[in-house]
Amino acid sequence: MLTRQESSDLARFTDAVRRALPNFRESDSQHHMMSAIAETFDRCLHGREVAETDGANILVCESGTGTGKTFAYAMPGLVLARSVGKKLVISTSTVALQEQLCAKDLPFLQSCAPWPFSFAIAKGRVRYACRTRLEAAALEARQIRLDEVDPHDDPKHAAALRGLVEMLDAGRWTGDRDQIEQAMPDALWARLTTDRSGCTGSICPHFGDCPFQRARQRAREADVIVANHDLVLSALDLNPGSVLPDPADCFFVFDEGHTLPAKTVLHHAERHPVRAAYGWIGEVPRLVTTIVHALHIDASLHCRMQGACADVTQALGVLWRWIEQAEGWNGDVLRFRHGVVPGDLARAGESLLGAMRVVLDLVSDLRVDALKSAALKPELVQHLLGELGAHEAQAERVVDVWTLMLRNDRPGAAPTARWIERSADDAIVAATPIDAGDRVQRAVWRRVSAAIVTSATLTAGGEFGHFLRRTGLDRLPDVRMLRLGSPFDYRRQARIVVPHMRTTPADAAAHTDELAALLPGLVAGGASLVLFASAQQMHDVVARLSAAERPQVLMQGELSKAALIQRHRQRVDEGRASTIFGLAAFHEGVDLPGRYCTQVVIVRLPFAVPTHPWEQARAEWVRRCGRSPFRELVVPEAAMRLAQAVGRLIRTSTDRGTVTILDRRLVTRRYGRELLRSLPPMLLQVDGDADPRSALAVDEAA
Repeated sequence: MLTRQESSDLARFTDAVRRALPNFRESDSQHHMMSAIAETFDRCLHGREVAETDGANILVCESGTGTGKTFAYAMPGLVLARSVGKKLVISTSTVALQEQLCAKDLPFLQSCAPWPFSFAIAKGRVRYACRTRLEAAALEARQIRLDEVDPHDDPKHAAALRGLVEMLDAGRWTGDRDQIEQAMPDALWARLTTDRSGCTGSICPHFGDCPFQRARQRAREADVIVANHDLVLSALDLNPGSVLPDPADCFFVFDEGHTLPAKTVLHHAERHPVRAAYGWIGEVPRLVTTIVHALHIDASLHCRMQGACADVTQALGVLWRWIEQAEGWNGDVLRFRHGVVPGDLARAGESLLGAMRVVLDLVSDLRVDALKSAALKPELVQHLLGELGAHEAQAERVVDVWTLMLRNDRPGAAPTARWIERSADDAIVAATPIDAGDRVQRAVWRRVSAAIVTSATLTAGGEFGHFLRRTGLDRLPDVRMLRLGSPFDYRRQARIVVPHMRTTPADAAAHTDELAALLPGLVAGGASLVLFASAQQMHDVVARLSAAERPQVLMQGELSKAALIQRHRQRVDEGRASTIFGLAAFHEGVDLPGRYCTQVVIVRLPFAVPTHPWEQARAEWVRRCGRSPFRELVVPEAAMRLAQAVGRLIRTSTDRGTVTILDRRLVTRRYGRELLRSLPPMLLQVDGDADPRSALAVDEAA
């Protein structure tokens, strides 16, 4: 139960926000969400208590569009964190959303809070320039330009690099890549930044004014840290305090939490190419020779490294021969059923793993010796360690892959997905856990003082079960779940239309023909977003547009996502018709309120065909357990994606529009009911009949 002071602070905070925003209305949903979040943070745990949690300190909250969830979690989070001496960590799904919080929402809340608070953004090291490498690159670019060594060098790069150095010196730039206005090519940025392996740390002469270290220090001192899911997952793998504070000392808010399951799987996935490893492992002895001579290091390191790299090369040869002779390929993929690695392959992997670990041990010794020269030769050491670090990262990747490939899966638990992919000139060995829930539970939920997971789409068919299983929260019996509807009047503001169609997506060619005939009439004269599930189908439809119709369409891939949305808004502002054709990237994170989008067209239900080896392994495991992959995996995930897509239409209380779904399976298959339960309560029209939800056809054979 909140203390009198906490209740008073929260009331004062809310009143200040209400006064600062004349149109602010605290809806019942927002009030309910704030109360539930305050109650959850009030149940926070401390120290050793954290590992014993049953989940009472965790809330999973689906809050419909328009709820005002940012204020709903930020205000009680700030009040309770201050009261009990915790940090508030807000984690979003993308860097762009981090920037939005720091540029708009948190500064506004600062102006309304009953007491001052500070916030800082937390990003990975590679988002920041390394001052040593930046200055070296600027000097190199200037000399190349003066000496005209490379006539193809872009003079704009030299000027841009000098400008960055000047802005950094003058304090007008923090070293953050995302603050650079002009386009920064990835290849150029790679020369200006570094990773953990290439950093000389406190020995670097620029350590005191290092952009990354300054950003980290700001985060350490801030009351609120704005991170992203990828960074949080990485930070929790490291020692507490190295990137983020100890999770036991933090309240976490995972905004856009529906992306957590996919982020978790990607975070734990490991893969390495085989033939490419021949190339970089062959370069290591040469690089070691350079470092040994340049920094006057013990020359015996080179001999030992040469022998270790020869052992790696030999092990790679055995592995490659096994891959060439292997049977059972399905196209270019060899997936190991139930995650069982054949004995001969396991032995080849053990040899490679052992040899690569020796290489990493020697690299570690070499790094220690090289750092002893950092004070005298900082630029040289930074450069050499940067090259060495790139190879070290490759070696670590091989070790991580084979550690996962050879690990014994726990009896009765979901196995690890293991497979090999081949291309024209290489093969990739890959492994990832089928179920990362146990890992997330240990790494996150049992370590945080308290946590909130929120998004507009966390349920499938109105149930949280699928999300809880994929995040490991189903292992904690006292986790609280809350589903809050949007304050919008969806039945008055919007409708879902399922028109009569002759074809279904099962006949792709015929469906594309019908789409090409229908779409121009549907989107004529308005502002529309058309969402495709297939890039091929999108391109085929665009190719069939007439010369008069094509200029209205902005297609994903023609411009960046941000530029395409900006062009669309500009056209609408000019009174012109505009239609965006997009794929999965436009199903979420697109905000086109009011006249910028009056119609969303979904060309087919977003069922994902399990073609990826991990998806196939997951389906195989569910079948092995006697359950249906379609019912347990495919339908719930399609329901969440469909809800995200439909959610692009109504963004404010004054929006009006139509969602047109050109896939009859929504109203002819039994699973259509589950998909509809995941959608906002818009008026539904099928073949012109209004709101026939209670009498949907459920013919499984249709």
